[in-house]
Amino acid sequence: MRRPTAFLAAALACAPPSAAQPVDELQQADALVQTIGWRLSHANAAYCPRGAPGIGLLLGDVQTFADPAVAREAYGLTGDVAVAAVAAGSPADAAGLAANAVVTAIDGMVIGPAPRRGSWARVWALQTRLEQVAARDGKVALTLDGGRLVTVAAAPTCAVRFILDDGKDNAGATRSQVRIGREALARLGGDEAMIAAVLAHELAHAALDHETLLGPGARTTAAVRRTEREADRLSVWIMANAGYDPAAALRMIHLIGPRGLLVIPGASHGRASTREREMADEITVMRAQPDIDWAHRFRREP
Repeated sequence: MRRPTAFLAAALACAPPSAAQPVDELQQADALVQTIGWRLSHANAAYCPRGAPGIGLLLGDVQTFADPAVAREAYGLTGDVAVAAVAAGSPADAAGLAANAVVTAIDGMVIGPAPRRGSWARVWALQTRLEQVAARDGKVALTLDGGRLVTVAAAPTCAVRFILDDGKDNAGATRSQVRIGREALARLGGDEAMIAAVLAHELAHAALDHETLLGPGARTTAAVRRTEREADRLSVWIMANAGYDPAAALRMIHLIGPRGLLVIPGASHGRASTREREMADEITVMRAQPDIDWAHRFRREP
C-alpha cells in the first residue's frame, strides 16, 4: 500500500489545489474505485450474506506518504487526516463531503497523534471506526476543520471495503476487503465497465467467503479453480444488479487473458477462452431467471 510522493512535486508547481475536488491521478483513481465499489456493493446489499450500512467515503492520512509535508502542501491540507475519496452517488456525496476535506473527529472521537511515517495503523483504525459507527447507528458524524459538523445517513451495502493498492499490479479479495492495484487499473484503460467486472469478480469472492472455504495454508489448484470459476459466474449477476452490462466481463477477460495485462495464473483461473465461454453461458442462465436475486437463483459450484 505504498503512497508515492514523486508526482506530488508537479502538483506543487500548479495553482493551489481545490479542497473540493481530487487534484491528481492518485486521488482520481481512488475516487473511481470507490464509486464503482459503492455502486456494486449498494446494488447487491440485499443479496450479500454479510451486509452493513455504509456512507461511501474513504479516509486518507498524509503519514502514509513518503513525505507527509509534501502531501499536505500538494493537497492543501491543514491537518493529517482528510477525505481521500468519495463515491459518486453515495450518502457522503449527497452530504457534500469531498476529497481533501480535513477531518478532526469521527463520532466525537478526536483524531489521535501521528504515527510513524509510512504507517497505515491510524488511518485504518479511523476507517474501521467510521464503518462501525455507520453500521451501529445508521449514520456517522464527521467534524471537519473549522468545527463544521456533517452527519451522514448510511445506506445498505455489502460489508466489504474497496481499496486502491499502490503496491500491487493485480486484484484480490478477503471476506471483508477488495483490492485492485493501480497498475491493474491503468491497464484497463479507464474503462469503467471492465473495472467493474474485475471488482465484481473480487466482490464475488468476498460475498461467497472463499477465504474461509479454502482455509489457511496450502491450497490445491483444483480447489482454487472452483472458487475462481464460481467468482467468474457470480460476477455477471453482481454487475447486472448494479446496472453494468455483464458482457463487459467478457471484454475484460478477452483483454487481460491473451495479453497478460493482469498477472493471473492460468492454472488456477483457467484459460481465457474457457472463462469467456462459462461467463457467457452464465449470462444466458441469469437472463432466463425471473429476477436477479442471486442469493436464491445462483447455482454454487460443488
